[in-house]
Amino acid sequence: MAAGLDGDALEALGARLLADGSAEQQRDWTLLGPEVCTIRFPDVTSELTLNSPEVQATLQRDLWVPSLETIQHLGETSETLREFDLSLRDFEEEGILADELRKAGIDPDDLAEYVERYPCVVDASALMKELKETRGWPEERSFRAYAKLIAAGVKSGELVFFSKSPLQTPPAMMLTTPVCWSDEDMEAIAHDRTIREQYFDAFIRQISEKTSCEGGAVSDAIIGGAANKLWAELADEKPENAWIGVDVLWGAIGAGWFEGASFSNKGTPRPPLCRF
Repeated sequence: MAAGLDGDALEALGARLLADGSAEQQRDWTLLGPEVCTIRFPDVTSELTLNSPEVQATLQRDLWVPSLETIQHLGETSETLREFDLSLRDFEEEGILADELRKAGIDPDDLAEYVERYPCVVDASALMKELKETRGWPEERSFRAYAKLIAAGVKSGELVFFSKSPLQTPPAMMLTTPVCWSDEDMEAIAHDRTIREQYFDAFIRQISEKTSCEGGAVSDAIIGGAANKLWAELADEKPENAWIGVDVLWGAIGAGWFEGASFSNKGTPRPPLCRF
């Protein structure tokens, strides 16, 4: 109704489709069948954009710089840190000086050469803190704004949670600008987005048929090996992104398909993600 649709007309449509078997009642929800409705990836309106000053101020580089405590705890050496392409300047930008590295057993002269890295990572914690400081938003409103930003970005193809290996977890949601990825990865990201858009209805419906809205079953059903196998069966080819389910999950959270979702609560999933 907020979008300008006629509530009475929707009620009448739901009643008619329930009567002729084209829909089913799920508590307060009327789930329309595939013959009358195609479920698409949510088109979420976000009050933040990637160009919003708070977002721009909190974008991070795709680079892990361990603390001195972490270096000592993990037994890192100059050689192992070099494998992460870490340089002395990377540590200095985090407030860790050369002398401090030497005391931790790291020879800064043996670290990699400094490479300029474009800020590609959307830092959720930093963004929500920035929104509190600049706009005075409480935590829950900041979280809702973040969730909608991510959902809208995934829909538009501007954001992705991407890695080809299930053993390599992406640092966070990342920009899909070419400076953040290789040409090969950019092609894979675009290809997987096409798969997601084309088979989204079939994926959601097949997941929901077997998934209860109670507990944490929905998140488990959307993300992981079984979900990736379903994508492969639907598209007749395996998505290159082993984490394609995270994109789907954030789309659902941003669209309100998890009722009551907040910074500290996953919320309660509802149809079309699952069944009661």
